[in-house]
Amino acid sequence: MTRKYKGDLAKPIRLEPPGLLVTPEQQEAWLDAPLPELSRKMNLLLEEYGLEAGACTAAVWSLALDHVPGFQVVIGKGPGRETVWSPCTRALLVLSIEELQVLGITITEACKRLACEEPWASLVKHSNGGQVLRNESTRLDDEGRGWLSLHRDFRNCLMRAGEMPDEPGAFARKFRHLIDVQHRPKNRQ
Repeated sequence: MTRKYKGDLAKPIRLEPPGLLVTPEQQEAWLDAPLPELSRKMNLLLEEYGLEAGACTAAVWSLALDHVPGFQVVIGKGPGRETVWSPCTRALLVLSIEELQVLGITITEACKRLACEEPWASLVKHSNGGQVLRNESTRLDDEGRGWLSLHRDFRNCLMRAGEMPDEPGAFARKFRHLIDVQHRPKNRQ
């Protein structure tokens, strides 16, 4: 028998993803952010079942976290198509194209080449990937230009520190890897 929940018990807790350059303390604070809301919702759940607030045990928490939609913590936006081309990603693409242009490669050829390499190959999964990359590289807005400046500075800093080889695409691969590792969900139960 499945129970339908109403109000706040039917709505997951939505969190925006943490920033890219967060400290371990900020990451910990971000992970702890939903705790007050979870506590408030536990009181609503106990009230829904006619239980006293002190009657909460680990089993009740486990059941609530596993089965009640209002106790689910969702990172990012709600349902719908996932955003692939953020301003940050577009800026990273423009930087990768610029790195190839320094070698005398045209924008069109650079886009074709990048479409066959990670991280771009996984973003454009069809034969006209070079054209998709070229189109996306022209859609850089003000926020994207800010990211581009940040990417350039970060790349130059890594190169000076000897943390990254001076080869086209190395920064994009390293940066995407850092994002994937940082945004990998951690189980906090």
